[in-house]
Amino acid sequence: MQTKFHGKAQAYDQARPGYPDAAMRYIASLISACDHAAADVTVDAADSTATGTADNMAAGITSGTMTDAVVVADIGAGTGKFTVPLARLGFGVVAVEPDADMRGVLRDATRPYPNVTVTDGTAERTTLPDRSVDAITCAQALHWFDHDAFLAECARISRGESFLLISVYNSTSFDSAMMRGVDRGVPEPISEDGNVTDAVNAANVSRTADAVAVSTGDAADIGVSARHFRETAAEFFTHPTIRRFPNPIRYTRESWRTYMDSHSHSPLPTDPEYPAHRAWVDAIFDARAVDGILTDDNVTMVASERIRVR
Repeated sequence: MQTKFHGKAQAYDQARPGYPDAAMRYIASLISACDHAAADVTVDAADSTATGTADNMAAGITSGTMTDAVVVADIGAGTGKFTVPLARLGFGVVAVEPDADMRGVLRDATRPYPNVTVTDGTAERTTLPDRSVDAITCAQALHWFDHDAFLAECARISRGESFLLISVYNSTSFDSAMMRGVDRGVPEPISEDGNVTDAVNAANVSRTADAVAVSTGDAADIGVSARHFRETAAEFFTHPTIRRFPNPIRYTRESWRTYMDSHSHSPLPTDPEYPAHRAWVDAIFDARAVDGILTDDNVTMVASERIRVR
């Protein structure tokens, strides 16, 4: 299968930002608690009777390469930017990716980790066995998913009465002057452990929406990850807990070019519109860079919730 990222896997892998250690420690604490899930789960997801077909996944889940306690499905895994740090935490990980180009890089990136199995599948049809996972992660991906079909698939592959859903987005400051917007909407500084507030639910997501939506100049054209996070948090979650983690990125001209080439809407170098795209990318760098470095006050956003399925 080819997606809008086909032909962009190398650029994506080279230049897309990773995730800070503090965010990964927080996510690890959420996943580790899957064996001790709270009983007061309030969200219902549609059930499904479809049956997964990935024999290799069945073998991987039942073998010693995956923890018997917790198995995580990383859906829309891309090139493994989130899958690899997740694997380093020691969990059994099933990485699901539909694009052949991205999946090839993903396989190479996860080869050193026997606790990772890579499979060809979509968010709506993962091909994983029934009742096989405990937690589901989506990094930079949830906005691509069909809401009803995805939650039905989550219900099918969840092996408990509920599953933990975690959505992660790197929200670049170029999206919409996000840092200034968040500072106005949430006066507290962002700490390394992500604790702006004890818990931020969907109402809080709406509270910061206006601030996050403020754009400046070319910012609205560069990316929409802040909007993706806000909208998917409202669509896929009912009472999410939200954390924010500083994740500043420093770009040289070349790494900035590669980063911009990695987006789904960016033309490929062989496309006729690519020269104009490159000129636009360079103009942004020239306008924003200081001493040859463009600094992005990127923030890693994490939304999580336990969702009941049975």
